[in-house]
Amino acid sequence: MEIEIIKETDNKFLNRVEYEFIIKHEGGPTPSRVEVFKELVNKLSIDPEKSVLIYIKTLLGKNTSNGLLYYYPDGIDWSTIEPPHRRKVIKIGEEESKEKGEEA
Repeated sequence: MEIEIIKETDNKFLNRVEYEFIIKHEGGPTPSRVEVFKELVNKLSIDPEKSVLIYIKTLLGKNTSNGLLYYYPDGIDWSTIEPPHRRKVIKIGEEESKEKGEEA
């Protein structure tokens, strides 16, 4: 899996940085949200508690996907910024334990 940041937008109104990216996953399935989230957090050196992966979309017939990640440098105030269906932040430790069948 190779992730390339194609656009970085500083949204001053909502106090966040928006990262648009492309994932190249030649010869394999679309990577999981947890894998992509971990890779982006490491690549960008950002705090996972202040980040939310909005979407990953696989392009039809291709081994590439595109996606969007929001990073809030001052933290996330869900009540004023994001709609209710986006209020779940991916917790890396919790997601890993769920994948292994352990209790979080």
